[in-house]
Amino acid sequence: MANGSNLSELNLVEVLQKASDPQHVGSDLQKQAEQQLKSWEVQGGYHYTLQSVYLDLSNALQVRWLAIIQFKNGVEKYWRSTRNNAISKDEKNMIRVRLFDLIAERNNQLCIQNAQATARIARLDFPAEWPNVFETLENMLNNENIWKDEVKIYNLLLMSNQIIKILATARIGRCRPAMQSKVPLVFPLLVRVYVESFRIWTEATIVDDESLSHIQVSYLALKVLRRVVIEGYDFPHRDKAVVEFMQMIVSHFEMLTSNYDSLRKFNYIEKFVKCYGKLFYYMILASPANFLLLPCASNALMAITRILFDRANDVYNENAEITGDFWEQVAIRGFLILKKIVNFLQKKGTVTIKARNDKNEVQLAIQKISTEFFNEGLVTKLVDVLMQWYLKLRPAELENWDIDPEEWINEQLVASYEYQIRPCAENFFQDLVNGFRELLVPYLLRKIENEGSPQDDTIESFLQKDSVFAAFQLSAAATSEMVDFDSILVQVFLPQANAAYESAYQAKIIKRRVCLVINEWGTVRCSTQSKQYCYQLLRKLLGEETDKVVQLTAIEALRTLIDDWNFDKKSFQPYLDDFAGLLLRKILPSVSLTETRLFVFKTLSDMIVQTKPFFSRELLFEILQIVPKLWDLSMSDPSESILANALLRLLKHSIDSLGKFSGTTWDITLPIVGIACDPSTSQYSLLYEDGFDLWLALLQNCELEANELDPRFYALVSSLQYGVQHQTEILPTLLEIVKSYSLLCSPKAFLSHPEFRFILGHLARFILKLRDDSLEILLSIADILTLVNEQNSEGQLLEFFFSCGLLDAFMGGLFREESLSSFQNAQLLQSISRIAFITPLSVTNFIADYHSRQPTSRENSQLPAIDRKSISSDMPLDEVLNKFITIWILALNEVYDPRWKKAHILGLSSLLKTGLGAVLSNFQNIASIWVTALEEVNETTEGDCEKYHLSEDLSAENDENYIPSCEQLRLHRLIKAQDPVHNISLKRFIKSILDLLQQELGTDFESLLASVHPTTIENLQQFLNMGP
Repeated sequence: MANGSNLSELNLVEVLQKASDPQHVGSDLQKQAEQQLKSWEVQGGYHYTLQSVYLDLSNALQVRWLAIIQFKNGVEKYWRSTRNNAISKDEKNMIRVRLFDLIAERNNQLCIQNAQATARIARLDFPAEWPNVFETLENMLNNENIWKDEVKIYNLLLMSNQIIKILATARIGRCRPAMQSKVPLVFPLLVRVYVESFRIWTEATIVDDESLSHIQVSYLALKVLRRVVIEGYDFPHRDKAVVEFMQMIVSHFEMLTSNYDSLRKFNYIEKFVKCYGKLFYYMILASPANFLLLPCASNALMAITRILFDRANDVYNENAEITGDFWEQVAIRGFLILKKIVNFLQKKGTVTIKARNDKNEVQLAIQKISTEFFNEGLVTKLVDVLMQWYLKLRPAELENWDIDPEEWINEQLVASYEYQIRPCAENFFQDLVNGFRELLVPYLLRKIENEGSPQDDTIESFLQKDSVFAAFQLSAAATSEMVDFDSILVQVFLPQANAAYESAYQAKIIKRRVCLVINEWGTVRCSTQSKQYCYQLLRKLLGEETDKVVQLTAIEALRTLIDDWNFDKKSFQPYLDDFAGLLLRKILPSVSLTETRLFVFKTLSDMIVQTKPFFSRELLFEILQIVPKLWDLSMSDPSESILANALLRLLKHSIDSLGKFSGTTWDITLPIVGIACDPSTSQYSLLYEDGFDLWLALLQNCELEANELDPRFYALVSSLQYGVQHQTEILPTLLEIVKSYSLLCSPKAFLSHPEFRFILGHLARFILKLRDDSLEILLSIADILTLVNEQNSEGQLLEFFFSCGLLDAFMGGLFREESLSSFQNAQLLQSISRIAFITPLSVTNFIADYHSRQPTSRENSQLPAIDRKSISSDMPLDEVLNKFITIWILALNEVYDPRWKKAHILGLSSLLKTGLGAVLSNFQNIASIWVTALEEVNETTEGDCEKYHLSEDLSAENDENYIPSCEQLRLHRLIKAQDPVHNISLKRFIKSILDLLQQELGTDFESLLASVHPTTIENLQQFLNMGP
């Protein structure tokens, strides 16, 4: 590239030619050209030269195309002045001057790229560096030579659209207000372009090049105006020009929709109608009141409503694959608009008030829409039309049901009301009934009663009957207080579902609808007896029906009933095995789509969770047998990969339900956990969360006969270490896994495992930054380690705590210069209290060691505030110990759990055994704590007390069938057997401390007692002499 080493327009064209030449694709010549472009992009003048190249019509199209792409990318990368190698201010000025020079370009793609680059520059520079962008647009739109030239005006509109589109995205700063102040300059000119072009093509009798050109110009002008009206005016109804424009738009909308059949020869007519709908919708979305206060608002809404009435038959019979879906899309937009208005009216204008007089306008808008539009006749007619056409299954839907029922029902299960007409109509119907409850509920009930029985046995009659039932289904929330659903279920819906029909077609339509009615009403107003009837019907349908739509709709209803907040698992128990067996043995083997399998798995998971412990072990093992094959499929076939997470959750719930019998699943589950939690696998990012949940469930439900854990569990621990380092969003789950290991492993095995040491050490560095839930679990792990500690192995435990940094972390928090709250200090002292009880001298020795490792007071003062300590190495040790005891005594005031309060007292009191002066000097405070504690609790002879068990979680509220997990029982047994809180009498402990002090201090013991207030000593002696 010797000739291209110096940046010039000629050299740049040559390099661009080589880089874009299709004959040189992948060649060294092309790579050299690309490298040259990369080296030039940081040179001054490069982007201006690129602009010169793509503006020069004599250059080859491929050269100009690459130039404009390079220019646009460069704007994104180097235009901001804060960027490295940013484009200079002078070069920017020269570039901006020529941004509109491409409006004569006939290549649409080049124009789009230039428009996007221009818009990006406007977003970065307007209004500070490029304040006159709208004045430039105004001058150009005023230029007769431009707006009478179809190519130039089209390209100018293209640029205007991109500029306003990107400026409208600004929500903070000066950009948006500045745009709104300038919009009136261009608005009337854009309207003029739109009006003139619209007039020409609508008056044309044939579709020729001229009319097509004017259609494109007017449509693009309409798109720009749509953005301007919505984004350019905070209060469009207050601007005369906008009001006049909107009146004209409504008349154009009415004209095009009413004359659609004669004007459809113009392909763009559908785009115009949709664009008008977007204008109305997004204007309402921005502010319903602003739209409703337009003089033309009622006319616009009436025009939309007329379309919904007059074109209902067209919408009903449309088939997107054959006739297109134009009227369906228009109807969807219409229903969404009416939905917004109904919601605005129902919520009585609950909006964000931007100015003091906005509230009055909102009330005025409500009054206007209530009187001018939503009259009784219109509302009831909307209900009639919805039931006659829009709630009814369409021919295209019935065809898809016949062709591929499984595919069709899956579409129905995930249907969005914003994109499909029947779900949209159903959603609007519900809002309409809820919004006009007093008027519509009686009207609707009469209509359902009168039209609920078909006139004949034709499919059309049955579809109409289905629509009536759909209305009843959708009105559940509004009519539940006025309807005895229990009676209607028995008298109407169950007989309908069980009746014999002339054709299977009729039967499956009604059965599907009855399932949907149960799905809606079962959680609103349905007695326990009625639910029994529903379970019986759903069981029958799943057992006898072969149609996938009916089957899966029945499963949907079943899942809704199971997930209901007042689900009674005992009343469901007689049907549990039947339903689970049908799902496993009939439904699951017969479906072919991944989505359907997912739906069945989720239903099974919900059933297992909601019916625990009634789900039979045999069925759970049957579920486990089908998992390996499906898991292998999800791992090998990318299209089935979404099954993996559902399988992990299903396994997790199955393990929880199996409880102590879950060990039989390890051959299946442990390899799956290994894959899901292995960070080296490609699926890790998708599976790890559910994988760790399954891992935790296996540990929590593990029942060990001997104190030996399966070696395969240890093999997984390296993945746990990686998770703690990188997946902090699920840190509580990961710490629960560590906690489970601390309960399952022998103390020696846990303390010697390097991964556990690393995990606790890693978290110790961030102990004050941990979330409360994670800190609580971390402290409980430390507590468990002190409780499971075997005799004569205190040294190993202390070495573990010391080497992993936990003790340093505790002391670092306690001795911060910016002190923690007493509650936080109490948390950090929990583990220290346990260690102090076991070996008090170790605690004081560690404090002495920690004290010796601190900086001097001078060095400490020079540290950042967050690192400064309240102690220093040149401070006397007695003062440090005294500070430690004081912190502990103050922290005790924030300990409200009786169990933990006693643990703290045992630990703090044990320090008296050291005989250190700093500890003994606090004897008076410690004696007062003893008296208070003895007043608050009434222990048994063994030292236990009912209050010490308040925080135990061995039962679930309001669930007599709750079975504690193996881990809960394991922890309970450990605490009961090893926790001194439950096994050491506080009175006897205090007596032993006093006896020891008397023995060690001799005559000084009386002096020690004399330092305590006589009343305290008297109360203490009284409590110690009381039984038991």
